[in-house]
Order: sequence, then C-alpha cells, then structure tokens
Amino acid sequence: MRGYYDEISFEVNTTAKKMHLFLLRSIASYDVTPEQWSILEGIEANEPISQKEIALWTKKDTPTVNRIVDVLLRKELIVRKVSTEDRRISLLSLTEKGRKETNALRDIVEESCEKMFEGIAKADVEQFTAILKSISINIE
Repeated sequence: MRGYYDEISFEVNTTAKKMHLFLLRSIASYDVTPEQWSILEGIEANEPISQKEIALWTKKDTPTVNRIVDVLLRKELIVRKVSTEDRRISLLSLTEKGRKETNALRDIVEESCEKMFEGIAKADVEQFTAILKSISINIE
C-alpha cells in the first residue's frame, strides 16, 4: 500500500513543480515571480492590508512575505503606509504601476490556468480541489 501513496505524493509534487514552472515562464516578461504575483493579487483584493494579513491570506510564512514585500517595494509596485488607527501597523497598497502590472498579469495568469486545465471538466477540477483540501486538513 505504501507504493500507492508514494505514487500519489510524487505525482502531486511533480505536477505542482511543473505548474509553477509553467506559470513562471508565462509571466517572465514582467519580471515578477509567481510568489510575487500572489502577494500582488492579495494586496489588490484586500488593500490596504498588513503584512501579517497578507501572510495569512496567501498562506505564506511571515519572513517569506517580508522578503517578497521588500522586492515589490524596490520595484515600486507597492507602497507601505503607517495605519492611522494603529501606528504599529504598516499597510500595503498597490502603486499605479503595480495596479497596471497586476491587471496585465491577471490576464496572462488566467490564460496559463486555462491551458493547464484544458480538457478537464470543471466538476473534475472542483472534486480534485476538494480532495486536496481534505488531505491538507488531515495533515494540519
């Protein structure tokens, strides 16, 4: 039985790596990684948002988010402002440049995802997602 589970783990891991590489290549001309894209998307959906909240939203650890935020700040895609309600909290928002890139990237990411899931029924994708979520819950 162990081989059965090893094969599933191997296939999920291999496919996740291929999906990441495919997306990386798709958005390479924008000098943004998939990880940076996820942060940009999270900021856009929830701005202004704290780094702690973005870490929760993207399911990334705080040090990783901090490094990505620093890069996005240097690229002038986001800005950091002190919260008016609590000066200990910095809030992140997209710059105009960041907003334009995020909108352009969204179309590319959408096309990439359509290509990745081409020929697979929506119900199958939903079932697969539900299975992955169940596995995730089991190992938390």
